[in-house]
Amino acid sequence: AGKIILKYFGVMEICKTDIQKIIKYLDDAAKVYDTIPGQRSICRAWVIRQQIKKLQRKLFTYNQKENDKD
Repeated sequence: AGKIILKYFGVMEICKTDIQKIIKYLDDAAKVYDTIPGQRSICRAWVIRQQIKKLQRKLFTYNQKENDKD
C-alpha cells in the first residue's frame, strides 16, 4: 500500500485515504464558513480551499509516481 511520508516533527506516515479524509474535512469546514456572514469567514473559507487544492495536487503527483512505477 502506498504511503506518503510527511516530515514535520519527525517522520509520520499518512496513507492516501488519510489525505482524502483530511480533504473532505477541510471541504466541510469551508462550507461552514461560507454560511457565516463577514469578511473574516469569507477569507477563512478561501484559505481552506487553497489548502485543499495544495493537498489534491500532492495526492495527484503521488498517484502519478505510483503509476509510473507499474
